[in-house]
Amino acid sequence: MNLKLNLTSLILACFVFVFSCGAPATKITGSWKDPNAESYKDYFIAVLSKNQQVRQQLEGDIADRLKRQHVKVTRSLEVFKHTDKVETPEQRTAAIEKIKSLGHDAIMVVKLVNKTEDTRYVAGTNSYAPTNIGIGTGYNLQTTGAPPPGQYGAFGMYYLDNYGSHTTPGYYQMDQSYFLESSLFDAKTEKLVWSAQSEVFNPANLPSASGDFSFVMVDALKKGNLIYKKEKAK
Repeated sequence: MNLKLNLTSLILACFVFVFSCGAPATKITGSWKDPNAESYKDYFIAVLSKNQQVRQQLEGDIADRLKRQHVKVTRSLEVFKHTDKVETPEQRTAAIEKIKSLGHDAIMVVKLVNKTEDTRYVAGTNSYAPTNIGIGTGYNLQTTGAPPPGQYGAFGMYYLDNYGSHTTPGYYQMDQSYFLESSLFDAKTEKLVWSAQSEVFNPANLPSASGDFSFVMVDALKKGNLIYKKEKAK
């Protein structure tokens, strides 16, 4: 029998069901890079959000990921105090001049550009697996001789035995997607050298979403050769 194969299929089906029920996921939906872009080793990170918790979490996670690549990083919260008030044009100009004077190679700006919500119906499931597979059931058939008592269920014992069945009802789920734009500027020329839009789908909470987003973004920077790599001594 293909009992082992059936059990494997059942386990895989359970994993698919669990991870399809609103599991958080982050992906880059689009990106652009200046073909003349350099590799940078000194980053300034600025998350444009009026929510201090969001700003602190995202800047911290992005900075930690970049530091693992052995580059210098400064978070905007280390330079500017948080405020939820609307800045005047003069204040924004002063902030830009301050950032430029710090001597960084690159300036990374992250902002939320859109949020969508959608309701979908998740159908229920009905999974099945025989219980007590092996000794005590009809799955331990011996090819020669009469089986010892209690080791081969035959029809009577099999009929009295139970089988595993698990049913989950269908339900409606609210899906949320957050779209963030990440822009990397060359600090010397002030030109945009890389930009990407990312989608964060159904985040479970801020720390997990921020950690997932920072991993995906820094990985994209690394693959784009935008993070400076120190050459190993020969």
